[in-house]
Amino acid sequence: MANEEKTANENVLQLGQEQPAPPVRFEIIPDELYAIVNLHDMQQGVNAFACWSFVSEGLSRIGQKELAILIKKDSLEADHDYPMDPLGLFLTVKQYAEQGSFVGEGDVTEFGDSGFIDTKFRAMAYLRPLGIAGIEEPGSVLSCVLLTEDELQVARRFGLSRILALLGYTFSHYPCPPWVDRHRTSVVDEQMKEDMDKSILSKVPQFAIPGVRVQLAATTLSIRCPRGLHEGLNELLKQIPDEAPMVVSTELDPDANALLVWQATMENGPSAITPPGSDGSKVCGCSVLIFPEQDESNAQVVEDSFLLSLTTPDWIKLRAGLMSGEDVKVETPAGGTIAIEWYEMDTAAIQTGADMLEELPIASLPESCAVIEKIELITEKEIVSKITSPQVFRQYLEAVEYTALGYFVDRKASSHRVITIRGEVVPGNKITWTMSATPDEDRIELKGIELRLAELPPPPVSIDKVVFELVLDVSHERVAAH
Repeated sequence: MANEEKTANENVLQLGQEQPAPPVRFEIIPDELYAIVNLHDMQQGVNAFACWSFVSEGLSRIGQKELAILIKKDSLEADHDYPMDPLGLFLTVKQYAEQGSFVGEGDVTEFGDSGFIDTKFRAMAYLRPLGIAGIEEPGSVLSCVLLTEDELQVARRFGLSRILALLGYTFSHYPCPPWVDRHRTSVVDEQMKEDMDKSILSKVPQFAIPGVRVQLAATTLSIRCPRGLHEGLNELLKQIPDEAPMVVSTELDPDANALLVWQATMENGPSAITPPGSDGSKVCGCSVLIFPEQDESNAQVVEDSFLLSLTTPDWIKLRAGLMSGEDVKVETPAGGTIAIEWYEMDTAAIQTGADMLEELPIASLPESCAVIEKIELITEKEIVSKITSPQVFRQYLEAVEYTALGYFVDRKASSHRVITIRGEVVPGNKITWTMSATPDEDRIELKGIELRLAELPPPPVSIDKVVFELVLDVSHERVAAH
């Protein structure tokens, strides 16, 4: 990595300031969102070049995985000539995440005619981390890969993995290059699109099901699905006749060490890419084509995918496994195995809406004679996360805490007491306050707190109500200490 003797924290800048050479940490939103820009040495075969990296910092606080973008630096560009487009992207993603709209692995964002960084790049795909060293928690970051209009069209029709494999093949980098080359051409041309239109895969209904993977290891062909997906598969397969063929586009399997690449003809056998030093023993496909009602069961490679020819009993058995969430397998006459397997999703790296409400903020004001004893949601966290934005609600609760504490900044407490404040937020941006105090209740004091809180606009909720409770400990001794 270039410039290793410096750290990004040595350069913390606000937007609008002159661009310094990396490493630098830009402050996009004060104390909330940053972008860390660095310079890396990369290798493509025997060719070495430099890349700027842009890594967000702060998205994970609102439940969104951080984003990482690598942009290839031209030889004539100075170290400080990096584009600033990624910083605007980080801000936009944050704004959407605050509204409950997150991007995850396998998702694609489309930019329209304006493109991103260059007008030819019309979309961005999000993948598990690629090619950025030094990230402490790789599972908490998504790599960003840019797509041209033709690549986007193919990804929509045949799945994202087909394009990623073609990128990997074109740039000799497994599974695909993590950097953006602003001068590259599309890996899809008109002839290729015509050939794809003639493919058997284009004649069969295709389904994009997140998390599904397909891999051939030795003589076992495994369709691997994340646990819990069977409920969705159950509903899908109920709508498809038992005898109907289907294609499922699959995601890249991180356990594989080879990846099939699309080609127009199979005359010279399958085409695949592998990482350096790999034996290619675990081959990942870009989709799986299922043909029931065949005379015997077998699996074979077609283009960049696996074709499963299945007898009716074998398909019924495999189908039952997909719909029930159970591991099943069938044996083929040629001595192979076709299996349905289930794996655990890695969810530790990203907060869900309910997770964000698990540990609520506890505010403090040293000049106040009150402290927050506790704050809790009475409504179940899972319900809250479904009917309002968890991030917005957390911010609102924090504002409630500071407002209640602020009431006691310029007031002296005559005695020690505990004040309980309960809020009930309902649809229509309305809230009802209920207050009590022990051992002595001062109704004027409680009304004063309520009037202060009434100035805070409550967050929007849908369908149901959200109830929370705040407990204040007020003490005259605390004032004396100040």
